[in-house]
Amino acid sequence: MELKAEVWDRVMAFATQLANEAQPEKYRESYEALKDYCESQGAAGYEHPFLWETLADFTEDDRAAIPLYLKALDKASWPDAHAYRASIRFALAERYRRTGEPERAREYAIAADDDARQIDDRQLRRRIGAFLRERE
Repeated sequence: MELKAEVWDRVMAFATQLANEAQPEKYRESYEALKDYCESQGAAGYEHPFLWETLADFTEDDRAAIPLYLKALDKASWPDAHAYRASIRFALAERYRRTGEPERAREYAIAADDDARQIDDRQLRRRIGAFLRERE
């Protein structure tokens, strides 16, 4: 599934704003605007994993982020979506580790590594390898 340029531009504008926002209230407002945008795209029939992964990336609560990443993973179902699946699965591994679920974290990290091998993403594979070697 091709990512529409206008969707990428809009989501990246939200992401830049969120990444640079220091005031909690403004962060929440920007986050809600991104969430509304993702939901409106979904309601219009366009559910690219980039939308949901980005929203999850900016979700501060790990337990709230996990279902968003799972939705993104579900949307990354086409055969050549290895890059999306690798990134999403690794993010899930990190979030599961922080929520005290090391078995699930390991499961997603291994799956992320399998996808990263398909795209030969050595930097991501190094990060995943370090993650798998770490102890709780």
